[in-house]
Amino acid sequence: MRRAASGGEAQEAGRSRRTAAGNCAGVFNAKGIGAMNEVSAAGRWEIFRFRPYLLYFIGHTISMLGTGMQFIATSWLAMQLTGNPASVAYVLIFTSLPGVVLSPLIGVFVDRFDRKWIAVLMDVFRAAALLAIPLLWWQGMLEPWHLYLVTFLVALGDEIYTPAAMSLIREVIPPQKLLYANSTNAIAMQSGVLLGAGVGGLLVGLSSAVSVMGINAASFLVSAVCILLIRKGVVRPTRAEQASSGGFRSYWEDMKEGWTHIRGRHTILIFYAMIFFIRMSLYTINVLLGPFAKDTLMVGAAGFGYIDASFALGAVTGNLLLPPIARALGNRLVMTGGMAGIALAIFLFGFSGGLGIAMLLYFLIGAFFQVGILFITRAQEETELAYQGRVHSTFNTVFSILSLGIYLIMAQLMNELSLRYLFAIQGLIVAVAAFIAFYALYARPRSKPAVQNLSN
Repeated sequence: MRRAASGGEAQEAGRSRRTAAGNCAGVFNAKGIGAMNEVSAAGRWEIFRFRPYLLYFIGHTISMLGTGMQFIATSWLAMQLTGNPASVAYVLIFTSLPGVVLSPLIGVFVDRFDRKWIAVLMDVFRAAALLAIPLLWWQGMLEPWHLYLVTFLVALGDEIYTPAAMSLIREVIPPQKLLYANSTNAIAMQSGVLLGAGVGGLLVGLSSAVSVMGINAASFLVSAVCILLIRKGVVRPTRAEQASSGGFRSYWEDMKEGWTHIRGRHTILIFYAMIFFIRMSLYTINVLLGPFAKDTLMVGAAGFGYIDASFALGAVTGNLLLPPIARALGNRLVMTGGMAGIALAIFLFGFSGGLGIAMLLYFLIGAFFQVGILFITRAQEETELAYQGRVHSTFNTVFSILSLGIYLIMAQLMNELSLRYLFAIQGLIVAVAAFIAFYALYARPRSKPAVQNLSN
């Protein structure tokens, strides 16, 4: 499945040329919205001078290539196994369950142990889970519940991998490169999805959906090797005395510290609320797109892949244009205007009449969606490094619970209402969110971002 922009959330750290996480030391002040505007034409390429980031970028791009194929394959296989378009919603429900149940504990776990090894192990875990589908298929034993179970396991790996990788990259990127790092990570994600979606649709049509899952498993293994090479040794992000008591009580205290950190910074709540509205749109169109392409537009698996690839192409374009546009127009205007653009594009997509116009509108949806990177960047700047895992996981828990409700509602509504109307309703919801964003960004005073203490 396509992951929301969080899959491409890079983080900052303050050093000149020191790239090993174990060498980070000192205190750095992220410059808030002003830092996001201090960009240059060469800024995007300078981050590749940091070898750990380059390795992550390579592995992440290849992994996203497999993920782009996976979205097409899983959706198509679910409809083939059940004959029910609502099965796509059920797959996404199982995608949400790990976040609902385990996200708070995952945040504490990520803030305690070496994030490199967490990310590597989760890559291997997800690869092993995916390989179960081809094995069951070849033995003639594959049933829908197998697909749902594997979806749950891969999502569990995603829930642990994402905050670990985010925090790991945060250790190796200088603060002035934060927006470019976030934007470039999203380009890597969407470039992989762009190619993967197109190729995935063709492979599903020419071969089968299960073969695509084997390719995605291999992409996770490549990512594991790249992350393994980022640095040597073991680095624990939390000081030993902070986790010395052990047991459930210690985990509970760590979680409460994360909640206290959030309560003391109301701007974090504002930015994550806007991130949720953007993700909610992604949850909805993920459910609707497969049946819409298959039954409404009647463009087949290949057309499904082309439309999904258009989103990725738009996302890449949006990420390339985001920093200079934000510098020229100001971040608040781009944030609110981008959300309004999402609303209009989704609304019109529901009434598209053919493959060409559907691809164009989905391209625009992908481009406007990248405004979420500005909200993510500001939320990251407001969160101290020691709390990154817990803050991310706390909001991810809330998002997962709400997304579970969205998927259940969509599964019911898909049998009651036209898919075109459902897209239109989603567009109107995002339009309301755009007004909320305007009020929050223009009517409330902006606070200074947190000072980041990166000493080990």
